[in-house]
Amino acid sequence: MHKLIKNVEQAATEEDKREFYEVIRDIAEHPVVLQMKEFPHHCDTSCYDHCLHVAYYNYCICKSLHLDARSAARAGMLHDLFLYDWRTHARETGEHFHAMTHPRAALLNAEKYFELNDLEREIILKHMWPVTLPIPTNPEVLVIAYTDKYCGFVEIARAYSEKCKSWMPHTSS
Repeated sequence: MHKLIKNVEQAATEEDKREFYEVIRDIAEHPVVLQMKEFPHHCDTSCYDHCLHVAYYNYCICKSLHLDARSAARAGMLHDLFLYDWRTHARETGEHFHAMTHPRAALLNAEKYFELNDLEREIILKHMWPVTLPIPTNPEVLVIAYTDKYCGFVEIARAYSEKCKSWMPHTSS
């Protein structure tokens, strides 16, 4: 799948990028969604930027696989619309298990502000599969299950790469 992402990145044209943004523009520019910029997600990546990354890869991969790229992108932009800092949420509310509960919170928030189709609802609700149990019934859900984890890994790795250089042993060439 990593190779698929790299191939999709290389194949994306400027027209693809414009088309992608037109699909998510109303969501990406909505005041409630813009609030996600205030919440850290993976290290120094905001929740908004993480969702934008996931939405973009969802769109590109689903488009290349002839799936519903529009719904995948829109749901990707909304999949973490939980609107709180998950690092302090349990301490402040007593609600634990963010990984298992945030998909429903994101879905409820998304439904408040946007009209969603059934596929978008399923993508948002099941994006943490297999951590959460509802089994996906559409391939677009499997795409986000992967892209979400891939983007999270890359965002964390990027943040730690500089820190690691200071303590990793150097090799001579």
